[in-house]
Amino acid sequence: AEYTNAISLDPEYIVLYSNRSAAFLANSEISKALKDAQKCVELDPGFVKGHSRLAAALFALKRYDQAKDVYQRVLESDPNNAAAKQGKAACEKELDRIAKEQQQERDEAFDATRNSQGEETPKADKADEEEDDLLNGFFEEVEEVVTKRKEEVAMAMAPTATNAIRNDRETLGTTESQIERLLQNHYEWRNLNPYYVLQLAATATDEDINRRYKALSLLLHPDKNQAKLTTEKDRDRAQLAFDFVKKAKQVLSDADRKRYVQSLVEEGMKQGEWKWAQEQKKKKNHKNDDASSSLEAIQEREVMKIFAEVEKKRREVEDRERKYEQRERQQEDELLEKERSERKFDKQWRKE
Repeated sequence: AEYTNAISLDPEYIVLYSNRSAAFLANSEISKALKDAQKCVELDPGFVKGHSRLAAALFALKRYDQAKDVYQRVLESDPNNAAAKQGKAACEKELDRIAKEQQQERDEAFDATRNSQGEETPKADKADEEEDDLLNGFFEEVEEVVTKRKEEVAMAMAPTATNAIRNDRETLGTTESQIERLLQNHYEWRNLNPYYVLQLAATATDEDINRRYKALSLLLHPDKNQAKLTTEKDRDRAQLAFDFVKKAKQVLSDADRKRYVQSLVEEGMKQGEWKWAQEQKKKKNHKNDDASSSLEAIQEREVMKIFAEVEKKRREVEDRERKYEQRERQQEDELLEKERSERKFDKQWRKE
């Protein structure tokens, strides 16, 4: 109350806002602390203490990325600022913790696919049921697609890179066939596997990946196929297909992400081989002469299933984080509204 009264007498005195921000923060009134810190920076962008108050408020709101950036600005102005060094280190520690938790979530999703062996997970709500239905429809169509592309993974060998790309183009078919392949039903799930997008085995070298990317780019990039893409819809579909190819190349250009993708593919191949062996046993025991799925078809289905399950888990984590941020913003808005109401009441009371 004393700071508030003093500010009413001198609304431009920056130190008062700084001190009141610290008082609000100590009292867990984070939204108010943030607002006063922002006022400090607004009044004097060179006021280091104001930036420190702002970083502290952001940290309390768990906005660690923003807080870290503000602490860094403080250190640029005052390299020996101990509080800023400590604050930046705390932000980095929290960001590292969050990254590890997210990685653990992804690992748990991956492990769940390894242990499920066909077990169904309970449906949490209607939204989950709808997504499961979508996944089920996706899985039902996978084997059909696999049988159509047994010949599509052949790698062309040539003495020069130019000839290799040309040969790749010949094995990849036409622009229209590639667009149809990459934009068929449930393509958002199918194209999660970058090796599927590029039509390469997980053992492909960086040279193979670069060559295949160039070959597919020549087939799909709208600017290179203007004569074939006569309508705006055709160009939009070609662009979307090319975007998937570009994203696949970006993923496999990152060594860590490439290793992770390879581990998913490897696990899917193992699960597929195990399931194929189980089918063969059943067929033998029951003397069933009906045609069964090929090993290749089952392995590809399991690889795609793993990528889909991991993506589903990632979306669930992202949704939880989004809801948490929404609650946080709502609480902040409620605090701001409460503060406005208090100011309005105080103003009316003074007039009376």
